[in-house]
Amino acid sequence: MTVSEVIKLLQEYPASLRVVVNGYEEGYDDLSPEQISIAKISLSTGKHHWEGQHGDPCRQVEETSETTKIEEALVLRRVSN
Repeated sequence: MTVSEVIKLLQEYPASLRVVVNGYEEGYDDLSPEQISIAKISLSTGKHHWEGQHGDPCRQVEETSETTKIEEALVLRRVSN
């Protein structure tokens, strides 16, 4: 999903609607500006059901090959309190 697709999707909702992220184990937390950043990701590198579809190229140095595509992405991070 791209930023323009997210903007289009969000325009379908009331501007005053609260935005939250899932909590560590239960519940929800408010989304704050500090949780939004740009990061480099390696595409389609997750191999296990507990991993995300895309990976962190800094953590996967030995697994990253010349054919691995790395690009920047907008990341919304859940933070622990």
